[in-house]
Amino acid sequence: MKINHSYWPRGATTFFLAFFTLTILDAALPALADSPSDLLEQGIYSEETKGDIDAAVLLYQKVIAQAKEDQAVAAQAQYHLGACYYKKQDYTNANAAFEEVVKDYPDQTNLVARARKYLAGANTVLLQPAPWTDGEVMRLDVNLAGGLKVGFVEYTVNAGETNGQNVWKFASHMEAAGNQSVSHVVVDAATLNPLSSVWKHTLLGEVFAVYYPDHVELVTTGKDETNKLEFEGSVIDNEEAVEWMRCVPFADGYKNSQQVLTTLGDHVVTTKYEVTGPEQVQVPAGTYEAYKVVLNIGQTFWYSSDPKHYLVKFEAGGAVAELTGVTGRTPGERTSYTDPTFGFSLSAPPGWLFDKDDSGKVDRAGVNIIDPQGLATSSLLVMRKSSLNDQETNSVRKAMEAGAVEQAKMFKDFKIRPDSWKEFTLAGNPAASVVCDYTDGKTPAVSYHTWGFDSSNSVHFDVYVHASDFDAFHPKIDAVINSYQTK
Repeated sequence: MKINHSYWPRGATTFFLAFFTLTILDAALPALADSPSDLLEQGIYSEETKGDIDAAVLLYQKVIAQAKEDQAVAAQAQYHLGACYYKKQDYTNANAAFEEVVKDYPDQTNLVARARKYLAGANTVLLQPAPWTDGEVMRLDVNLAGGLKVGFVEYTVNAGETNGQNVWKFASHMEAAGNQSVSHVVVDAATLNPLSSVWKHTLLGEVFAVYYPDHVELVTTGKDETNKLEFEGSVIDNEEAVEWMRCVPFADGYKNSQQVLTTLGDHVVTTKYEVTGPEQVQVPAGTYEAYKVVLNIGQTFWYSSDPKHYLVKFEAGGAVAELTGVTGRTPGERTSYTDPTFGFSLSAPPGWLFDKDDSGKVDRAGVNIIDPQGLATSSLLVMRKSSLNDQETNSVRKAMEAGAVEQAKMFKDFKIRPDSWKEFTLAGNPAASVVCDYTDGKTPAVSYHTWGFDSSNSVHFDVYVHASDFDAFHPKIDAVINSYQTK
């Protein structure tokens, strides 16, 4: 709102009389405080004409504080306050100001629509071009604070197309302390706005999400209903955040915030972050100059300062993950694993992963076998026969029966399926397998074991899976087991 003060003198006498009268009034009356409308006009003048953004911010803040009775004036001040912060590149306060327009002044439809455009376009304005390449794979070891490895996490990026729209497909797979988390997120290639996602966690469950401009529809496995969660402004999926942060402006002191939807948690969190650095960070993959990104939710990430902005390290929940390497993988490419010390190899279909389980013992080698859906806990343990007693090496079946006795002490309702015993050859050497049932908490579960011997080693494949998934999973894990080869 602008107020125009105009004087139209008919002659010099009138002008001087008016000036004299005003001077007397100014001297005789106490100074009157500017009204909210006057302050708003002064703020707009400072912002748009003088370019004094700091002065305009102070004026708009006064208007908001004083214009309780005039919502139209207060809404304009709130909107202009957001625009000023935006011009100052203080996007955290800018987004907060625009969100206040939407929340506190819903009747001011024109300003609400303009504020929403700012909020909806936040990603497009702020994000830098994607630094990754199609097929990129980043792998990090997950360690406790003391350095003990407890798992790994792998992030992959693939280009794609959905209904004629160019997309990026982000996938992650984390295995730590026996728990798994698997996610797949499809995002618009230009804006990184999420289109759909699936996130499964061993303990928390599985949820599918489909995104729309102002809401997301969530379907949780085991529940029939669809949950509709509304939001305003720019939102990203929690499971794309690692890649999304690679596109923020990396500059010392840069601050911002972003709404993040945690689909398993079924809520939107406004996450603030600050960039500092660069600094030197040493990880298994090498020494990197990296920027540190500190989140207000107790998590810290380090990204390399080179154009690729690899995730070098992160700390969260008492664990530390460090980059072990960056590779490329063609969609449809099989996964392979080789242990040169013990002389064995494995292969698996696309999407499966292998992770070395380093016990630090020279007489054994362990490998975690990770299926794409995170259905099972599967592993291979190869041990030197010289480390075993004669009873354990005389007969595969006897060794497995002895192992079953020990398992019965650890698992509830543990029973061997009598008709499940099979004897065969594995890599040309004698082997046997057996299926067992037990209860995991309240859930029926299956353990599936394949053991064998070669000239130097004993070979133990152990699989643990929910009973409802076993029949479908059985032939898939058998294909991996049967890929076992020795020199």
